[in-house]
Amino acid sequence: MASWRLSVIVALAFYAAAALLVVVLPLHMLEHLSLLPGLAQPMRPIVLYLLLVAAGIHGSIGLRNIIYDYTGSPLLRRIGAAASLLLGAAIIAVGLAGLLKITPLSP
Repeated sequence: MASWRLSVIVALAFYAAAALLVVVLPLHMLEHLSLLPGLAQPMRPIVLYLLLVAAGIHGSIGLRNIIYDYTGSPLLRRIGAAASLLLGAAIIAVGLAGLLKITPLSP
């Protein structure tokens, strides 16, 4: 019974991260436009942080779904889900640590 709830929560998180990427990625790309004078300056560092977190969550859940598609064993699925979660968390943590060194969070 709890399995379908977890699937719904994961799917909602996947779609939320994808929606956040759809918003944040164009904002990040606009930072690099030098054609328009108002957009030539970099935006706030929060855009980079949001982009990193959204991409990390989206990628981690996507990897989990790929693992689920290619494994049939419940044990392998649990191991794969845990590994994708840990990998996603590690990528986000390392990325945030790097971003904090080069761009402080305050505007």
